[in-house]
Amino acid sequence: MKILVIGSGAREHSIIWKLNQDKNISKIICIGENKGISEICETIDFKYKNINDLKDKILVLNPDLVVVGPEAPLCEGITNLLEENNILVFGPTKEAAKIESSKTFSKELMLQNNIPTANARFFHSFEDAKKYSLKKGFKNIVIKADGLAGGKGVFLPESEIDMINTLNSLLIEKKLGKSGVNILIEDKIYGPEVSIFTFTDGTTISEPIAVCDYKRVYNNNEGPNTGGMGCYTPPEFWNEELKQIILKDIIYPTLNSMKKLGTPFKGMLYTGIMITNDGPKVIEYNCRFGDPECELIMPMLDGNLSEIFLGISKSNFNNNLVKWKNKKGVSVVICSEGYPEDYKKGFEIIGLENINKNTICFHAGTKELDGKLVTNGGRVIVLSNLDESIKLSRANIYEEINKVKFLGSFYRTDIALKAEEK
Repeated sequence: MKILVIGSGAREHSIIWKLNQDKNISKIICIGENKGISEICETIDFKYKNINDLKDKILVLNPDLVVVGPEAPLCEGITNLLEENNILVFGPTKEAAKIESSKTFSKELMLQNNIPTANARFFHSFEDAKKYSLKKGFKNIVIKADGLAGGKGVFLPESEIDMINTLNSLLIEKKLGKSGVNILIEDKIYGPEVSIFTFTDGTTISEPIAVCDYKRVYNNNEGPNTGGMGCYTPPEFWNEELKQIILKDIIYPTLNSMKKLGTPFKGMLYTGIMITNDGPKVIEYNCRFGDPECELIMPMLDGNLSEIFLGISKSNFNNNLVKWKNKKGVSVVICSEGYPEDYKKGFEIIGLENINKNTICFHAGTKELDGKLVTNGGRVIVLSNLDESIKLSRANIYEEINKVKFLGSFYRTDIALKAEEK
């Protein structure tokens, strides 16, 4: 079987790393590249102008299955175009991907189908949004851009001035472009957060895996939101009762609601949930694997990934193929100075060859330049480790992480610390 993967980050590196262990696969091609990916499969550096260009390129390559990593091609409709040309795809259609591409769509889906979530109002007028926000108070709201923003479209105002400046940057200055033309202002809810990942063909779901991630750039959850600084599994508060409540009240109703709309969701459903005093409530949905969560999910998966992908793409998913290892896991991201804002590229990375083989190294933003491995992104390297406890896994990661060095590198030192202390 020939599989084509779309994407160039650590998420795609981890997927290809797992597929490489699969005897059913004869060839893997990746549209998108970093140094880690290029070491384990054929890569194509293809900059497409539009989604039809990408479709045409894939048709020429003629794979047996396409796996779409990033959300953008899914939300632009690559699955639709490929399925029209009889190419199997792991990933939802454009219509189903609206669960991520439009927070207005997903919020209305939840509110109309009694899926527990925070109340929200929708705005495109600065003055209307400002008036409503001042009435609610900055401490009581979360501001969200409606469209895709690379994990950086959620704002928790720290003062009234900060709140108004955020609204101004989105609705007047158009800081996020089309993604921020419309916004949601949600009631702020409280509690520990968890991301629930379930493979699904729209009807059948896998055993879920629960992961806690860290979005803020600095320790103690300070600084701006990022694409993700690290994660761990399982959460210290995860148990069978909570899992069953989430499946019954959130996951199944979500999939049933999508089917009723005529847009069944097939792929990896990624549901961000807050465990409030009133029970679990949905924060947001995503239509693909998370990053860096995928860098833990792939090592934790004990099943055959190609068979899982094929079954879902054919709407004939055997969920018994998905088994999770009885392990605990931690991932930590090493970043470039200045991330998530301005950062420089091209710094030599040293020390990866010294990493203990039990700690897996996934490349996020790297490339080869003049025979050297150099930085090529804000998130550069992700280290993942599985062990018998969170404490051991953390210790393994942080023992190895200082072996990796490049100018201006930094990482959070408190990933999974709260779970270790429980």
